[in-house]
Amino acid sequence: MTQSWDKKAGADWGKASAGKPAGKAENDWFNNRRDFFVTRMLKAFYKTSCIFGEIYQQYLNASELAYADIDRLVGSEKSKGWLWRLKDDCHQLWRDADPESELNGCLLDWSLGSVFHEAMKLKENVYLYQFYGPLAQHMKSGWQGEMQKFCGVECQRFMERISLEMNRQMENMGFLFGRTNYLLRSMLPSQAKNNLLLRYLVEHEEVVRELWFESLDEIFADMYQGAPEMGFCNAAKSYYAGNWDHKAHMAYNEALRINSECLEAREGRLQVTKSIM
Repeated sequence: MTQSWDKKAGADWGKASAGKPAGKAENDWFNNRRDFFVTRMLKAFYKTSCIFGEIYQQYLNASELAYADIDRLVGSEKSKGWLWRLKDDCHQLWRDADPESELNGCLLDWSLGSVFHEAMKLKENVYLYQFYGPLAQHMKSGWQGEMQKFCGVECQRFMERISLEMNRQMENMGFLFGRTNYLLRSMLPSQAKNNLLLRYLVEHEEVVRELWFESLDEIFADMYQGAPEMGFCNAAKSYYAGNWDHKAHMAYNEALRINSECLEAREGRLQVTKSIM
């Protein structure tokens, strides 16, 4: 579904850019699709945080990190990993934002940028530790001649410093991921009109629980000033507009589960039921 959307978006970009200055055309195109990019960013954060969580758990269990795992998380300039792409997406959304009006987004951009820079330093340290650590151990066990003793001692000290840095960097990344998760949760009320995000949350309630330890009803209650049924109603209207009648019917049912007196949900479900029949 995303792939087909990207193809259509590419065609739209060609039309939008015709006859306009490159910067303005790009900004117009991006701003008109901001809901999509915010939703994509949230999905990417969930995936990236899961990958980091697996790496962190392995580190707690075995007290070691694999370079391949960190490289998968971060990537490189030519082959960007999950965290690198997430950082870029967030920066694209809020790099020019005014802190006075979009403080949450600016803090998100800063937080993910900080995670990324910690991860880049960690990647370098893991490489050093994984590929030069065995040499240090070998030199320690061998001790032959003054030169080897001198180099062996220095190499051991260096590896000990690297190990301490890795531990601190993992803790910093864990803290910053938690801070970013908090900022994303705080951002949700401002996304009450983002129907793409609403549909994603409706279809992935497990993501809501894993990220924020809340039910979708609680999330929607916060987003819609104590009327969570409106979250499901808005998702249902979006489904119906896209000809996903069965999903719209399901969303209206969820709204009525919360508030059986909701007139919008009653009328909407009746309309959808007629379409299905």
